Amino acid sequence: MKNFLIICAIAIGFMACKKDAGEGGTSVIEGKVYKIHTFQNSSTGAMDTLYYQLDSGKDVFIIYSDNEIEVYDDKFETDYNGRYHFEYLRKGDYTLYTYADSIDVSAINYDYPIFKHIRINSNNSDNSVEDFVIEKNQ
Repeated sequence: MKNFLIICAIAIGFMACKKDAGEGGTSVIEGKVYKIHTFQNSSTGAMDTLYYQLDSGKDVFIIYSDNEIEVYDDKFETDYNGRYHFEYLRKGDYTLYTYADSIDVSAINYDYPIFKHIRINSNNSDNSVEDFVIEKNQ
């Protein structure tokens, strides 16, 4: 009977140790941030779009849940090609975001967040996120 109670206590202990999203795993989330610039071509009158990489140093933030209003848990500064990389993550829901700058109609500059949600379903997985596209239009 004593051995049975010990085995039950150990089993309950293992079941109670559910690990939430966050560091300590073996999965990776990676992606790229770039800008597009839409403008009207003065010679053709058609709308044109330019795609270009960001300068290095754009911060990408990660929240270890799918709740956008929480404070970020970690951040990564993009490399020269706009790439970011978060590693050592466990299974779970994550929110990534970066800031885009815009010009208001009254010529006031402000930053606004662009969010991406991702779910890691298994350990040892590489998860590519759709690229963050920061639009700037004339």
